[in-house]
Amino acid sequence: MSRTADIDLVFARAVTVDAVVRALAGEGWSLREPPGISYMVNNDDLFGWQSTSTDQAAEVLTMVDSPDNIDYHVGVCIYHSTAETGGQLLFHVGRSHCSFIPTIDRRSLRSTSPD
Repeated sequence: MSRTADIDLVFARAVTVDAVVRALAGEGWSLREPPGISYMVNNDDLFGWQSTSTDQAAEVLTMVDSPDNIDYHVGVCIYHSTAETGGQLLFHVGRSHCSFIPTIDRRSLRSTSPD
């Protein structure tokens, strides 16, 4: 059986990806997942994810927060190294709404249905 999950966040005003990532950093989250940094700017309706080295975090945040990209969905992967799990943080056009989709090393849930 397959399960999907996501958490939708709505902000009172537009936010930057950088501000949200900095807020999450205080709780142990980071852009640095095991293989590097993953990000996406959906300027062609293909949701083509890119990856780069961990030393490019500032450049990635500058790109996704660029005024040129405000009319596009953008995303970054975030990872919690202590929990060894993470996912995609997708920011919608206008940046007052984002979604978190756990996709990195998700935990399996035990079935609660009778056998």
